[in-house]
Amino acid sequence: MNRIAFALMLAASACSPAQPPASTPAPEPAPVALPTPTDLKALEAAHDWQHEPGEALNVAWVEGVKAVIGKLSRRAAIDAVEAAGFSCIYGEAHEDYPDPMAVCSRSFATRACQMDWEISSTADKGMTTEADGAFRRDCVGMGDDWPDKVKSAIDDGLAPAAAPQ
Repeated sequence: MNRIAFALMLAASACSPAQPPASTPAPEPAPVALPTPTDLKALEAAHDWQHEPGEALNVAWVEGVKAVIGKLSRRAAIDAVEAAGFSCIYGEAHEDYPDPMAVCSRSFATRACQMDWEISSTADKGMTTEADGAFRRDCVGMGDDWPDKVKSAIDDGLAPAAAPQ
């Protein structure tokens, strides 16, 4: 009985129309590599900070900051950051660590979004040893906020009546 059922299935499969060969998917195009910005203003100009996806912008910002200031002397890194309009605060120097950490920030607002960029750097013996960055965006509504959805005064389309104290 099993042999008969097997023979019938074999005959039925032999009579069924041939399946077309599976087409091979076209290879995805290679991503276009953008030139590495030479300074922070070029990095800023390379992106649409209000409209591009927040995660991609943050990655581009962090990588760009590291590429631009990561190999500079401490003084050149601070000059580059300040030339791009950032305000910096510094940690305390110590005899074992004479080059304190710098945390620099810059903010810009359009009618639709408040955008904040941050750069942090450390140095040793006058040379930058670590550089990092962060990008945040708070927009009207919460759909374009990044990295977190933020319920703020601009979500109602209004600025606060008075500046916060």
